Amino acid sequence: MYKRKTDYLSKLKYVYVFLIAFSFVPLVTLASFRIDFSRWYILLFWLLLEIAADIKPFRTIIYFHMDATLSFAVQMAMLILLDTWEAIWIVTIATLITEIFSCKQWYKAFFNVGQYAITLLVASITFNSLKLSDSNSFDIIQDLPAVLITVLIYYMMNSLLVSVVIALFSNNKFSTIFFNSYKVLAIFYFSNTPISIAAALLYNEQRPYTVLILLPSLIMANQALRWYDNLHAQTIKTLNVIADIVDQRDKYTYSHSLRVAEYAQKIAEELELSSDIVNEIEAAGRVHDLGKIAISDFILNKPDKLTKEEYEKIKEHPVVGYRILKNLKPYKNGAKFVLHHHERMNGKGYPEGLSGYSIPLGARIIAVADSYDAMTSDRPYRSALPQWLAVEELKKYSGIQFDPAVVKAFIEVLKRDYGYNENTNEAKASLKSENV
Repeated sequence: MYKRKTDYLSKLKYVYVFLIAFSFVPLVTLASFRIDFSRWYILLFWLLLEIAADIKPFRTIIYFHMDATLSFAVQMAMLILLDTWEAIWIVTIATLITEIFSCKQWYKAFFNVGQYAITLLVASITFNSLKLSDSNSFDIIQDLPAVLITVLIYYMMNSLLVSVVIALFSNNKFSTIFFNSYKVLAIFYFSNTPISIAAALLYNEQRPYTVLILLPSLIMANQALRWYDNLHAQTIKTLNVIADIVDQRDKYTYSHSLRVAEYAQKIAEELELSSDIVNEIEAAGRVHDLGKIAISDFILNKPDKLTKEEYEKIKEHPVVGYRILKNLKPYKNGAKFVLHHHERMNGKGYPEGLSGYSIPLGARIIAVADSYDAMTSDRPYRSALPQWLAVEELKKYSGIQFDPAVVKAFIEVLKRDYGYNENTNEAKASLKSENV
């Protein structure tokens, strides 16, 4: 059921990568003829500084997996201080070196080199066109507007080029990638700009090493972003551990949340949702029963039918889970999926009695994944149902309890990934009805 990309789009994405990747060849060649190599010590200083800044990227997972480095502040300082072609030559050579040593696939490495070369070209032209001071000097009062506009142009160009390639090679909307994935990096760029300005003010060609005094500030600024990202990742890991603990309280539901998350992720992919939404749904599925931490073991493991009071207590767990998750940024949308994963299409679910498409799609997906895993797992009051019978139950309550489109997508997932055979299912269902 995955949408097949047309031959046209398939070719387009490779043409785009090729054009960006190899744009650095004419640019660095032209730069080599335009720069004064008698200033080799200046070029070497900035080249080594750029390599040092770019050599150890850290991965941010705020929206998508993206690499961030210390290089922007260095590049911006070069845009202010050096000739356009000197900046392009230095950044291109430095990026080529660091990309080779990072052992990336050649087309990814060349794309990064090319996109930096294009970004530097546009940003440098912007700055030199807008600066008001003498071409050989930098005046913070006169040139500050030019610097800020150049940072914006740099950010827009870099984000645009990378967002397009991600959109072409993934099932994501360009707008989602551009506005979500890179909004945190906008803060990153502008927060590093004062360091670039300070470097420009301190720099002396006779003593270029004077800018090194700013390195501790640059490292600390980027370390702060690294800590923020680590906090984001640790939040997810911590809640996943708590979800596992909740599962382990009931021997019958061990690894239940893991399986629900896996099913939910595959359903979302089958429905061709964008990667960011898929990730949100998978993360919510992982902690959908987190609220059961507030329910006693006696109720969770009771082999007999629950009393009315006990059942009302069980019904509280989506709300408890939501209250835990709602203020945590990684679960900004997923918290609502957790809150509503026991709602029904006919409006007879809980906690709010939502019906139809007023139930968030993520919650409707988790509901199917959760119910299927519950049916195919042993419970205190019954043995696990066979796969074919669980599917029949999903079909039976499609449109009543479950979203028909989600059920249909899940059946396709079961066929593709879990060995479900519809013909065998129909035969067994027929025999079952005859016996009845």
